Amino acid sequence: MSAAAGVIDDYLRDPGGTVSAAAEHVVDWFYAHWLTTVPAVAAGVAVFVGVRVWWRRDCRHRLHDNARTVTILPPPTVDPAGGVALWAHLVGLLRPRWKRLLAGQPHLAFEYVFSHDGVSLRLWVPGVIPPGLVERAVEAAWPGAHTHSGPAEPPLPTVESEGHRVVVGGELRLARGDALPIRTDFDTDPIRALIAAPVGLGRREYACVQVCARPVTGRRLARARTGSRFQKQADCGQL
Repeated sequence: MSAAAGVIDDYLRDPGGTVSAAAEHVVDWFYAHWLTTVPAVAAGVAVFVGVRVWWRRDCRHRLHDNARTVTILPPPTVDPAGGVALWAHLVGLLRPRWKRLLAGQPHLAFEYVFSHDGVSLRLWVPGVIPPGLVERAVEAAWPGAHTHSGPAEPPLPTVESEGHRVVVGGELRLARGDALPIRTDFDTDPIRALIAAPVGLGRREYACVQVCARPVTGRRLARARTGSRFQKQADCGQL
């Protein structure tokens, strides 16, 4: 009988005793070798953290290099169904799993930039996304829309060397899990409140609302489907 088969046989006969004996064996081994084990574990953790920090920084640099800003000029009338079409086109930005592990998953940033002159709608596009892909997706989703691309610039204008700026910001997150759907049908356009909020800005006052989005990966999609199925079962139980 092999050693593995013997361990399995002991576990089936006495699970609690086998687990306790294995834990005692691990503790005894650790006390006997702690002078070499602790530095090795600490070095391994430090290397892992360092590699992860370098990887995230490298992915961030890849996204910012050659990034561009796409300004959207909407048509006189906008079909709400165009939003669904746009998201369907942008699903093609999802990278394979191996490529996400090596270089990360690029995202887009929808920007509503408000100033004294009005509001502009822009898209921040990473440099790793081929030129023209997002522009064609926008024009296909809303026939009559036009786009203008240029090098990425900060959403807020820079301050003169002798001036100063007071900046106030915040971040909005979903209050519940992302497995739950977001409401999309409204009696009135919900963007009206957003557009009307900065009315009355001065000549040197600016505001920007950014919505960062990227395609959902297979793992999160599976988790969302599982959560949706459990939610349906709970709703059926309440009925």
